[in-house]
Amino acid sequence: MWLRGIIPVVLIVVVGVVIGRWDQSRNQRTLDKLTQQIFLPCLIFSSLHRHPFDLKEIAQIGTAATLLTVGITLLSFLLMGAARKQQETNFLPTIFMSSASLLLPLAFILFGNQGLAKAIYFYLFMLLLTHTLGSFLTEGKVTWRQFLKIPSLYTALLGMVCAAVTLPIPAAFEELAWLSEKGIDLTGLGALPLLIISFGYPLGRIPLADVLKGVPGALIRIVGAPVFAFMLIYLYRQSGWLNFEKGYDILGFIDQRTTEAIIVISAAMPSSHHTLRLDASGNPTV
Repeated sequence: MWLRGIIPVVLIVVVGVVIGRWDQSRNQRTLDKLTQQIFLPCLIFSSLHRHPFDLKEIAQIGTAATLLTVGITLLSFLLMGAARKQQETNFLPTIFMSSASLLLPLAFILFGNQGLAKAIYFYLFMLLLTHTLGSFLTEGKVTWRQFLKIPSLYTALLGMVCAAVTLPIPAAFEELAWLSEKGIDLTGLGALPLLIISFGYPLGRIPLADVLKGVPGALIRIVGAPVFAFMLIYLYRQSGWLNFEKGYDILGFIDQRTTEAIIVISAAMPSSHHTLRLDASGNPTV
């Protein structure tokens, strides 16, 4: 099952690498803008407005994202040397994983919209952490204004409101509402391959020396972070926050196991090579 999800993602990353090497005009900035300002917001709304709003689920995923980030931050400073300059030790790519480019498509392939919605919650919390903890580590301040400029934040809020509150639609507007929804859904699906391509696009241009410098951080990401995630899930189960008993609610059981899977997959994502690189609109491409 895992290979069936990973193989398509890897193949599209390779396509992104090839496009990046052939594209002499450096159109990645345009690609990022289209993805972050149009396709990704549509994907987020399309997923969340049809996913049952569950505050407990959001709290579980948000707590996991926060604790994982804090844990990896402490581990990075401990193993990579807190006294050295951050620019020399690649703290940020180690701390902040690729929470959109690879996570969202992979979650959709493996678990459908249920997994995608949970991955979106994780992504949104990582955006918040990027503009708070990440900004503090690099600039000594929190960039709330930049965070509030992100289109995905508002489409997520709108999607959650639509999922939580059902409003009657006049018969005269039902056809228009249906067409609008399908248009948003179709546009949102376009974000999935574009996110993966945007991840692979710059990889072919990264010097080998820079890749070798990132090995310690990569080991922390692919080994240390999943270990933290499994420990966190164990604590969730022991505290009863995630029920492990099957009982009669088999759908609830599957839903909670999907939450656990998303937390582990999110933790195991590779480092984001776009961390804290904001475009002209203030949209982080993490």
